Amino acid sequence: MTVKKIASVLHLWLGLAVGIVVILSFLPATVYVWEKELTDLYYHDLIFVEPNGKQPQSLTKLLEVAQKSVPANQPLEEVEIRSDPKRAYIFSGMEHAEDEGWNAFSEVEYANTVYVNPYTAQVLGVVDQETNWIWLMRVMHQQLLLQYDIGHMIVAIATLIMFVLVITGLILWWPRNKGALKQRFKIKFNAKWRRVNYDVHNVGGFYTQIFILILAVTGLVWSFEWWEDGIYRLLGNDPKKVINEVPALKPEGQIEANPLDRAFMDMMTKKTEWNKISFFLTEKKFLGVIRYDGNSGWDTWDLHHYDARNGNLYFTVRHEDKTTGAKFRNSNYAIHVGSIYGITTKIIATLVSLFCSSLPVTGFYIWWGRNKKKKKPKTYAVEMN
Repeated sequence: MTVKKIASVLHLWLGLAVGIVVILSFLPATVYVWEKELTDLYYHDLIFVEPNGKQPQSLTKLLEVAQKSVPANQPLEEVEIRSDPKRAYIFSGMEHAEDEGWNAFSEVEYANTVYVNPYTAQVLGVVDQETNWIWLMRVMHQQLLLQYDIGHMIVAIATLIMFVLVITGLILWWPRNKGALKQRFKIKFNAKWRRVNYDVHNVGGFYTQIFILILAVTGLVWSFEWWEDGIYRLLGNDPKKVINEVPALKPEGQIEANPLDRAFMDMMTKKTEWNKISFFLTEKKFLGVIRYDGNSGWDTWDLHHYDARNGNLYFTVRHEDKTTGAKFRNSNYAIHVGSIYGITTKIIATLVSLFCSSLPVTGFYIWWGRNKKKKKPKTYAVEMN
């Protein structure tokens, strides 16, 4: 068998094997790329507030108010504050069920998001993420609405197979001679639909292959530890030394009132211009994340660890001090969803995801058309005496 024949067989049967997974995963991805914009639009009345000329109330009080809007046994463990004074503070909490079941809904005990007006301490609304269609687009993309360990592995295997499909697709695209080269870069829209379908699949696949590989590379970072470690090594980092080791808190620490407020006030002094501050709350510490425009090409944010007993800062990881591997890992989500460089890369991510979801369809019609052509009955001329 020639190389092209082998590539053709692999491309066909692997494509048919993962086609439905690719469609079901990439179609919702085209929507979730615009998660921030869609959330702002769909939940506009919960997200945007009118400043009353006063300073926001204390974060401790706002957290207490938000917690009262959900059952006491469903703690809110994350706080998100934007620099835009017209935005509500967002409090959220989530817990996985002990019996995870087989689907995405059965594996979640609760997933609450509470929007609070920071000036009036009024709860603007509570959203159950299991009913949030925008969030469900992400769940569909990453795990097909199945229980995470099941669905995510199916998507991960399909993503690995996509590497083979890209390579075999390039082999099949490669022209046999210089005369055929010109036909490999243009789609003949004025041809019959079968030729147009073939060109869309073949030529479109050539132009998008690098972007498909980027989506696959970043997607697999969440799937396989060996894949993530391999990227760290390619970037010149020891996987064991990529992430800074956080020192343990001292067993005895001073107790101070309103430690969360103290930590928040300290966070706001770290950068004169910041976009978003997030706190991840536990009984022992507050992990503060401050995002800002660093003009570094990466998704730029610093980590600050605070003692939950008093709000004192005890460990910091600044963006400029991170290893190349850590910068990549911290930017992996932004690269994957196309938000890394704003609207331009979001549009690219949307178009590539939409095209990926069309590949199984156009590929199937190429295969179906060839089979139909082969099975066409032969006609015989009859001699008349």
